[in-house]
Amino acid sequence: MKQVNQKKLAQEWFDIGDNEFGFAKAGFTELKDFYPQICFQCQQAVEKYLKGFLIYHQKKFPKIHDLTQLAKLCANIDKDFLKFLKDTDILGQYYLTSRYPLEYPKAEENQAREALQIAEKIIRFVKSKIKCSRG
Repeated sequence: MKQVNQKKLAQEWFDIGDNEFGFAKAGFTELKDFYPQICFQCQQAVEKYLKGFLIYHQKKFPKIHDLTQLAKLCANIDKDFLKFLKDTDILGQYYLTSRYPLEYPKAEENQAREALQIAEKIIRFVKSKIKCSRG
């Protein structure tokens, strides 16, 4: 696939991530509930950003939801991604917690707040890296 098409595809991933993160923020602010779903949306938003970063740099990735593994793949391009491994471990658990309620505790308000903070930090970081590579 041509590089121009890759960058357009990456932007589509980022747009989906922005929508998911926007939905999570609105849910936290407006609904004052649905904390497991907010955490899940944060996980999904970061997943889209990590995959978008890989696509932007013309790298393939396995069809996984493991944020830590995706961050490690991104670190092959930019070592600064390694500083987010603890954060991706935290966010990554929310892919499962909303899917398997009998095996994992339900996320509460403090976890949703933390998930939003982590997602915002990683998304901002990816955006800064993309901006740098465009300039």
